[in-house]
Order: sequence, then structure tokens, then C-alpha cells
Amino acid sequence: MKGRPLLPFAIIAIVGIVVMISLSFIGLNQREAMQADEEGEEEVTEIEDPVAAGEELVQTSCIGCHGGDLSGGAGPALTSLEGQYTQEEITDIVVNGIGSMPSVNDNEVEADAIAQYLLSISE
Repeated sequence: MKGRPLLPFAIIAIVGIVVMISLSFIGLNQREAMQADEEGEEEVTEIEDPVAAGEELVQTSCIGCHGGDLSGGAGPALTSLEGQYTQEEITDIVVNGIGSMPSVNDNEVEADAIAQYLLSISE
């Protein structure tokens, strides 16, 4: 060890750098694969029972502002939309928001299910 005290440290450093570069390339490939999977999972083409699915989505997304029974709260009542809005208009509101209401769901199929449910409960 007297003649070359830095040699073991240099070898460890070189091996460490090679391992880091290798793991970086592996990680980049995995990230691209994960993004491709996420893009494929987001697409919902059909909902078997849109009214039931819409009810579940409303319970998770809307009751915080529109009240537990949708009779109003921080947001307006959603129980009497029939005649005020068409299904397409409600879907557009859910996707894009309106006034102080933010966009709730950017998935057109799920937004349409919400619209169908809200129209089905209208008084």
C-alpha cells in the first residue's frame, strides 16, 4: 500500500460512476414506459351504467361545494338543472369549469356520466 495508496479509491470511484450512468439510462427507459402506460390507462371509452358512475363521481367531486344532497352550499344547487342546461352544456362545465368553479374532470366520458346523473335527479 505504500506505493499506490490512491489506486483502490480510484477504482471504487470509477465503478461508482459507471453504475450511476447505467442506472440513469435504465431510469430514463422506465420513465418513458411508465408515461406510455399512463396515457393508455387514462382513456375510458365506455361506461356500462353512466348514471350510476356519474353518481359515484358526483359523490367524490361535487358534494364539497354543492352540498351532500346537492341542494347548494358554496356552489349552487344541482338538483334542478333540467331545462337550464343541456347534457352537452353540463359536460362542458364539468370539463372546463365556469365562473369560480374549476374544471372537475377532463375525461369526456366521465364528465358526460356526471351530466347524465345530474339531469336524472333534476326535479
